[in-house]
Amino acid sequence: MADISQLKKVPLPATVADMLARKSPTLQNLNDHVDAIHVKLFSSDQKYQQLLDAVYDEEAQEGSLAADNIMAAIMIRTYAKKDDADLYVGSKKLATIVKSLNVCLRRYHMTRKERAVSVGGEPVSGGE
Repeated sequence: MADISQLKKVPLPATVADMLARKSPTLQNLNDHVDAIHVKLFSSDQKYQQLLDAVYDEEAQEGSLAADNIMAAIMIRTYAKKDDADLYVGSKKLATIVKSLNVCLRRYHMTRKERAVSVGGEPVSGGE
């Protein structure tokens, strides 16, 4: 069994290209709209990346992962409303955007939970 104190979280992808290693769905739903904005913000806004980086409340920019998720959702919705970039996302509630963002993060295998229990990008099980 691996010593948990020796484990380190898996970092966020270094580039957008690292994040885009997946197939895009043919139909656009809310998750796809949020995904497109997520990619743009991830590639251009360090504050957005910092909000997604923490895997424990103690590391969070705002003191809790939930607060960081809401702040990221605010950035997504603000981006969507800017110059009417995506009125569909711009009209959604923050809680809805957070849920959709979590789906997007799962697409890229970069959820907080996945990164917290991984070493070198590989999941670690505690039952060995």
